[in-house]
Amino acid sequence: MKNLILTGKITAASSFVIGTLLLAVYLYFDNPYNITQIGLGYIIITFWINLILLVILIISAFVSPRFKIEILKTCGIMLLNIPIAYGYLLLVIWSLDSGNTF
Repeated sequence: MKNLILTGKITAASSFVIGTLLLAVYLYFDNPYNITQIGLGYIIITFWINLILLVILIISAFVSPRFKIEILKTCGIMLLNIPIAYGYLLLVIWSLDSGNTF
């Protein structure tokens, strides 16, 4: 069970770091190598990976009540990526619409 919890935390952290790096590359280098398409593909793939892991964690919380609090904390950490990713997406859409880069 500890491995599953650790996997959830690592997945959440790596999703955040990679997404932030993609955004930084997009904003700094003015869309090199069609980074918007790479970013959109990353969002789709990461969404499904995180969703599957989140469902597994939620099921595990009911199956193994001993680790329920720790599992739910990990789920909360994973869910924090949703508003962050949405904000990043809005920032990219805004910059595409207005032609602005930073």
